[in-house]
Amino acid sequence: SIPDRPPVIQHTRDPEVMGRATVSLGYKVEDDYGVASAEAKFSDPKIAQNEGGPERRPLVGAPDFPLSLPQARSRNGTGESSKDVTEHPWAGVEATLRLVARDEGGNEGMSEPRTISLPARPFTKPLARALVEQRRILAFHANTRPRVGRALEALLIAPERFTPEPAIYLGLRTATTRLKLAKTDDELRGDLDYLWEIAVLIEDGTLSDVEKQLRAAQDALRQ
Repeated sequence: SIPDRPPVIQHTRDPEVMGRATVSLGYKVEDDYGVASAEAKFSDPKIAQNEGGPERRPLVGAPDFPLSLPQARSRNGTGESSKDVTEHPWAGVEATLRLVARDEGGNEGMSEPRTISLPARPFTKPLARALVEQRRILAFHANTRPRVGRALEALLIAPERFTPEPAIYLGLRTATTRLKLAKTDDELRGDLDYLWEIAVLIEDGTLSDVEKQLRAAQDALRQ
């Protein structure tokens, strides 16, 4: 019988960023018996090594995503896939990208590595930028939590300067309290999502409808 060789997957063009948000990939696959699945995998994010010391404990995994195949159990063919990764904490970070293909037998083939700067949503408002930055630091190192907490508290010190709108002040205070009270990594991940929401609200200025939600969140914390 023919030995079952691992599948082959290769880029057909350089990875591109479409618009300002979407990673777009072109690739070709080959396998004697047919490719069962494929995905884009990211690794080695270029981040400051001093953030959190040597014992790095990430709260989130890489923004890996599945690739669409030309057809089911494709023996050979080309494909295109794209994904918006801007809400992921890795957005804005340079990382290594590899394409991985698997066949029914579990054999794995991998493309050559490419370096890619993951697209990030631009934030023009300084407070929104600061929150996204603190979120990224915490996402990469759970043990930077005390430092991130201090940074958030510093933004609460002068409300008239940083957070003149009550809803923003309320949101920031809620995020800071949640960070302090979190008992599990899941709760910390919830705070990452919350920081993103507040940053987007600050940037887009749609705060009125959110004040109710923030008040509800605060009441829940008091309970």
